[in-house]
Amino acid sequence: MNSEALNSLNDIDPNYPVPRVYDFLSRPESSAFLDYVFKDPFGCHVFPGDISDYPLASFFEDMDRDIKQAKQIHLWAYIPTCRYRCHFCQYPTVILNPQAASSQEVFRDLVDYNIKEATMWLQKVPSLAQAEVGEFNIFGGTPSLLPEPELRRLMDFYLSHFNFSAATMRFEGEPGTLTKEYLRLLKEQGFTKISFGAQSFDDRIISACGRMHSAEECVETIYNARELGLDWVSVDLIYGMLGQSVDDVKYDMEKTLELELSHVVCTKLHMEEFMKTRTGVSGERQSLWQKKGLININNMTFPGLGKQYQMRELVEQYLSSGYREHPTMYFHQNHQQPEKWKGIITDLDKQYPEVSIGLGGSSKCTRAEAINITGYKKYKEALDEDRLPIEGSRGVSPLQREVNAFKMALSTLIPVDDNVFRQRFEGRSFFDNPIISRTLKTLVDKALVTADGDVVTLTPNGMTLVEAVINTQFVTPEA
Repeated sequence: MNSEALNSLNDIDPNYPVPRVYDFLSRPESSAFLDYVFKDPFGCHVFPGDISDYPLASFFEDMDRDIKQAKQIHLWAYIPTCRYRCHFCQYPTVILNPQAASSQEVFRDLVDYNIKEATMWLQKVPSLAQAEVGEFNIFGGTPSLLPEPELRRLMDFYLSHFNFSAATMRFEGEPGTLTKEYLRLLKEQGFTKISFGAQSFDDRIISACGRMHSAEECVETIYNARELGLDWVSVDLIYGMLGQSVDDVKYDMEKTLELELSHVVCTKLHMEEFMKTRTGVSGERQSLWQKKGLININNMTFPGLGKQYQMRELVEQYLSSGYREHPTMYFHQNHQQPEKWKGIITDLDKQYPEVSIGLGGSSKCTRAEAINITGYKKYKEALDEDRLPIEGSRGVSPLQREVNAFKMALSTLIPVDDNVFRQRFEGRSFFDNPIISRTLKTLVDKALVTADGDVVTLTPNGMTLVEAVINTQFVTPEA
């Protein structure tokens, strides 16, 4: 086994129980799982195609066909501006001073290019204009840097060119820029959901990861949103960060319950380069922490795997009674609805198309996917030449469609029902798929899932390790 990975797994806080997954990961036969979680690539919510060099014309045909058949789609716009770069960030960003006069031109350009790209999508995929948008997201970057006139101009375009008749609207920002005035503007524009990254409620941890907001600003943003009637507020927290202890995560969970957060994302720090695996929106540069390596930085160290899984178990312990996890990492209060956009693209009875407009975005349907250019200069050049800024596209073979559908369903943490699967695939059972059936036998033997008749359910260990399950176990016979 990888001795470095095993040493990291043995980094355990003696004041907390040994993590449940320790025994499984420490076994020699689990070396593939241990290697995966130690390298820590992120990819649980990305399900790539298996046909490379897929013609763009075929991709657009596939998207048009699937969008016509879908009840709803997920539509999102990516705004890459940030006022600084976090130490863990690998996303494509345009760093600027939002107060500088020169930045105003950048904001105008970004909106111009976003609108142009969206217009080209509408031309390439005729069914897109009529498709019912289930949820519209403005992601970042820090979209809350957009000046009011540019946000209004962007929204005027989307509301007048897409079918928002049943859409909910979600906006991602940053505590230092989601002021009360900006929140009021968002509500006026029709947004009912707000999301931002706190990463932690401890100023020491926030500062160590390069964020320029305080824990107090996070809390103030939550209360300001509620005061304005924006009760749906999702907060992102990360565990496994520089200088973070198990006690620190315990504090974050106590604060989560104290604040009665409606939605909270608790994700493990991922340091494997996105650009290697090209999972979703990714940039072209390593993060600062990647450049320096997971070592002692400013007399602070990164917690090992053992502590990270102790942190994960604390999250489960604190949130188990009042929250439900769906999909993995995304928690919602029991009386609240889960993340709508995640359900649209991953729930087995849906898995509808997703269209992403902006730098580095990834768009997909059941048959194909395409990923946008990640460099801002090349992105602009493509649009200036009247080309969609797509870097590459892949197709999905019929066999792989079934595998991807099953893996997506696992990621939701909902038991996978073969009856629902048969409805999706014209009567075909997932037991008929050689890749799925062979993998299920292995996962049952490893006690990562249980199979009871037509229903497959992740065990507690399977839920914790679902990313590794999805990305290491479903291998084609040729590979």
